[in-house]
Amino acid sequence: MPDDYGLTIAHRPDLPALLARWQREISAEELRHGYLAILAAADACGCGRWLLDLRRRNELIGPEVSEWMTDDFFPRLVGRFAQPVRVAFLLSPLRAQREPPLDRPSQPATHEFATFIDEAPAYAWLAR
Repeated sequence: MPDDYGLTIAHRPDLPALLARWQREISAEELRHGYLAILAAADACGCGRWLLDLRRRNELIGPEVSEWMTDDFFPRLVGRFAQPVRVAFLLSPLRAQREPPLDRPSQPATHEFATFIDEAPAYAWLAR
């Protein structure tokens, strides 16, 4: 069931991954709350592999949210799990064309990102 931010979060130990799916367009504030909810769920199950389904969202991240993620959210991931957090972003084909790929590791390697338009390759990447 979606929370107040249009977000559903489910732990799938069989994958193993945490699946977060936005069900609608969201504001910058809702995005921040959603990412904090994902982090809380990841902490609860000890899962540092996340599939974030953005296919129902078309808005691009603005500078304010990008700054928050870089300066506040991502530093929270440092040392949080046994391995670096790995995040697969599932995008619609149209959105994937508009956004640059995120398939490069960050420095320092506290988290890795990749974008996908199909779930199967995303799950395979998360399982590596």
